[in-house]
Amino acid sequence: MIKLYELREGKKLSQRGVAKALSISQSTYHNWENSITQPSIEQLIEIAKFFGVSVDYLIGNSDYEGIIHYSDSFLTQDETELIKVYNTLSENGKKSILTFIKSIKFDN
Repeated sequence: MIKLYELREGKKLSQRGVAKALSISQSTYHNWENSITQPSIEQLIEIAKFFGVSVDYLIGNSDYEGIIHYSDSFLTQDETELIKVYNTLSENGKKSILTFIKSIKFDN
């Protein structure tokens, strides 16, 4: 998959960092990036969500990134930013954030 390297480098991420975010091994990600093996359809969808691009762009069927934007009526700008940052965290980081959020007492 030619686009994986470009997308990862564009975000200044390591193979290990992307692999952690996708809950796969670094060697699996390396194999995908170097076209040794191919991800499943489900994995392609997760990769596209992680990088915020369409699956067509990811697999080279389109030069248009098809950047995924969450509907303005559905999420606020802060919520969209939170999701983008969350997607770059390691699994431990994601668990820590969720634990923290669940521990907050709300005044409602």
